[in-house]
Amino acid sequence: MQFLLRGFVFRIVFTAIGFLISLLIAKLAGADKFGSLSLIIVNAAFIYIITGLGTDSAIVWHGISGATYSRDKVFSFTIITAFIQLLFFYIIAILGFLFLGHTLLGGSFDLNIFFAEVVYFTGLVFLDKFLSLYYSQHEAKLCNKILAIVSGILFLIVLIIWAIRPDLIANYPVWSYSLFIFIPAMIIFIFFLFKFKPSVKSISQEEYRSFSAFSAIVLITNIIQFIAYRADYWFISAYYGHDTVGVYAQASKFAQLLWIVPGILAGLITPALKNENQKLTDAGLISICKLSFYMHIALGAILIVVSFLIYQFFLPPVYFDGFFSLLIMLPGYLLFTITTILAAYFSANRLLKVNLIGSVICCAVMLLLDFLLIPTMSYKGAAIANLFAYSIATFYVIARLTTFIKTSLKQLFILKKSDFDLFSSRIIKTDNQDT
Repeated sequence: MQFLLRGFVFRIVFTAIGFLISLLIAKLAGADKFGSLSLIIVNAAFIYIITGLGTDSAIVWHGISGATYSRDKVFSFTIITAFIQLLFFYIIAILGFLFLGHTLLGGSFDLNIFFAEVVYFTGLVFLDKFLSLYYSQHEAKLCNKILAIVSGILFLIVLIIWAIRPDLIANYPVWSYSLFIFIPAMIIFIFFLFKFKPSVKSISQEEYRSFSAFSAIVLITNIIQFIAYRADYWFISAYYGHDTVGVYAQASKFAQLLWIVPGILAGLITPALKNENQKLTDAGLISICKLSFYMHIALGAILIVVSFLIYQFFLPPVYFDGFFSLLIMLPGYLLFTITTILAAYFSANRLLKVNLIGSVICCAVMLLLDFLLIPTMSYKGAAIANLFAYSIATFYVIARLTTFIKTSLKQLFILKKSDFDLFSSRIIKTDNQDT
């Protein structure tokens, strides 16, 4: 279990600090500016997925097969794909601003926002690419420790600015968030260069084909899943405005707190399932799903109480309109924690079509309900769409899992004493065992 959870706590710290910074921005900048920032983040993620071509998963999968693909090979592929992504974005962003007069991500006419968006996207590319690279080399603990330390320092700086010059955060919310992503990304990039001293190697056509074959289905899956995940922002923006997006975005951020732990676990599970020396068993995977699910039921109850208090005593009153939407969408987010973990299993075993079909189902249900409900119900309609889409997708993924692992729906939800072996070495296959 120590191998699986390496870096877990540090990544929790980094993600939690990111949430706190966004919460502070929401308070100081107001719903309209926070809505604009939320759209920038969403659009950047969408462009990242398209330009990334699913290579992040390919980096992890090929990197953990170290005997076939050396660290230098995986590093080279990482640098090449990052360069292509950034070059594509820079060209489109510059041409768009010159000829259309507004920024690519947020549609702003301000040159200051243009540069902030460039900094944010650059940081996003380096952060995600090098997270994948560190994970592929079984250096999750090191990477996440660096991120936690750097983000902690940045958070202290933000608190000082809040105490001395809160107007800087209120007037420059995009820069505040962009630098929080950019600075840690550059530090883990530079640290990797100094610690491992990698060199750029040529990659053969056969190796490119291997990376590309893995990436293609991941790319399609990611695009579909992202559209399902954040099409509601675009619908709300089109029918209402940035202030309404801001209210809904804050409710979504509260709900997404339930995905922090499963998301981190998913990133750690893929290497654990492929590590031949300490391999996570199927029984261990099922135990993780069960314990995670029940832990998140408790966390969900805590989240409702904490978010209510934050709405009441910290955020401006306009945000409280999103609290009821949070209550509606929360069960769907809770169920989807299972899907997030199981997706790592399917990815590690190259059962990528399962993830693809699950994403198609989720996207179809989400888009249909968004189209029908958002025009008349605003973010409450979006919350209902979240509830049904994530729940249906989760039950599909569970049904598919039972065809690959000897388990049942009952076994996936009923706790056993043996599930707590998760905290011992019995869920890990090692080279010293006959199995």
